[in-house]
Amino acid sequence: MGNKVYFAKTMDASIFNQNEPLNAQIQHLGGQYYQHIERVELYKLKNEVTKFPTIFEKRIANSVSVEQEGQLLNLHNQAQSLYHPNLIKYYGFCIDPQITTNLIISKWYYQALYKTSKNICAHHFQYKSLIPEKDLWKLLHQIIQALQFLETKQQWHMQIQPDSIYLDDNMQVRLIPMGVLRMMSGYSIVLNKQGQALLSPELIEQLRLKNINPVHDPSKSDIFSLGMTMLELMTLKSSFDCYSFNSNPPQLHDQIIEERLQESIMNGYSEELIKITKNMLQRDMNYRIGIRDILNSKELNQNQHNQANNFSPLKPTLNLNNLRQQNIIEQDQKPLIQPSIPPIVEKQIPPQNQISTFNPHAQQDNFLQSYSFREKSDEELLLREQQINRQLEQQLKLQQQQLQQQYQQQLKQQQIIEEQQRQLFSLQQQIQQIAVQLEESHVKPTEILNSSNQQDNLNYQINLLPTPPITYASPIKHTLNDFTENIEIQNRVNQVLAQSRQALNRYQN
Repeated sequence: MGNKVYFAKTMDASIFNQNEPLNAQIQHLGGQYYQHIERVELYKLKNEVTKFPTIFEKRIANSVSVEQEGQLLNLHNQAQSLYHPNLIKYYGFCIDPQITTNLIISKWYYQALYKTSKNICAHHFQYKSLIPEKDLWKLLHQIIQALQFLETKQQWHMQIQPDSIYLDDNMQVRLIPMGVLRMMSGYSIVLNKQGQALLSPELIEQLRLKNINPVHDPSKSDIFSLGMTMLELMTLKSSFDCYSFNSNPPQLHDQIIEERLQESIMNGYSEELIKITKNMLQRDMNYRIGIRDILNSKELNQNQHNQANNFSPLKPTLNLNNLRQQNIIEQDQKPLIQPSIPPIVEKQIPPQNQISTFNPHAQQDNFLQSYSFREKSDEELLLREQQINRQLEQQLKLQQQQLQQQYQQQLKQQQIIEEQQRQLFSLQQQIQQIAVQLEESHVKPTEILNSSNQQDNLNYQINLLPTPPITYASPIKHTLNDFTENIEIQNRVNQVLAQSRQALNRYQN
């Protein structure tokens, strides 16, 4: 390749101009680490009116050889072939012409993505609201379309989970297939203890056997991971709670999955959505639904047709803090209707812009039966709100108890330190009193006159071992080291006092 710069011919020819230098077209905005794709450099086109990055740059180092150059071109052709509205956009790659070592630095350019479905969960959890069901159907449909396209290319995602489902500025799903930007599968990440992933039961078994190359159906494994993702989107609770990766062997808890499914029903989601999620979560992959089965399923097609006609089944979109008080007073509770859905009136003429998509042969009874409007009373919504409030109160009480325990431990430690300070001060006073008494007595040691009295005088001599000087501690102690120092000083003082008493007793005798 030499020092030439190669650009990919992407679907969007307005991104790069092959006749201009690369530095003249893009502006570097720094680098950042992202989960699943590690570190990328951030750029934007110089002619773009925005302060935010719009381009990811992934750098890869390879050895200089004809074989490596051929592999780079194969990767480029493979990435260029993965063009789909629900996959990340690939813009192209180039070789850094300034590199003169024995390494080739290739730079790969992709669409910059920031938001994930995990962010949507966090937003709704913060405001105590559930994700609308029509949004879940939309996400499911776009993810399945992307997975079906990858399957036609004999590729699979292998790490479907809420924080790996990216969304663009138009809230369209953008999956990142394995390749240049994302190198490792979810199984490899868990096997190498680099993170967690929503693994299928068959991959959990392979993890128990510690197989580097797991034997499984990647398509069915992606479907199970997608089912766990839908479960988290419906309950706003992390699906990683259903796994125990630290246990030996790793486990998948079916009981927690069943509890989450029941909670999804209580949240008001339709039977069709619960049913298709259950089929994705079948433990036996032979009974698990496939990608094409979901794409051709009656539930998914009906919902897509429903959205095309601006109609949607009942969705749990009510904010739990703003319930309709007037419906509580009414004894005859009526089915809740989404505000954006106009009420159906007999002989109503549809708007002109909907004539092309509306089916005139569909009767009102058939419409209600097809899309299964679910009646959900305000009493159930109130019970749901009370349940969430109880959970929040329990969490608050637990935090208060922990803070109280920490405060009690600090008080106890402070009392111990103060007691040690008082004892040290008392010992210091005793030492001063002994020193005063010795000065007042004017006692001088007798001189050894001859060898005959040497043995007797030895009995009265004090042969003290050299001791380190006594240093007085500061009046305020706050650390464990200071507390240990106080104990050592106390031991030294006690030793000096004991030896002084022995000397006085011998001298008096």
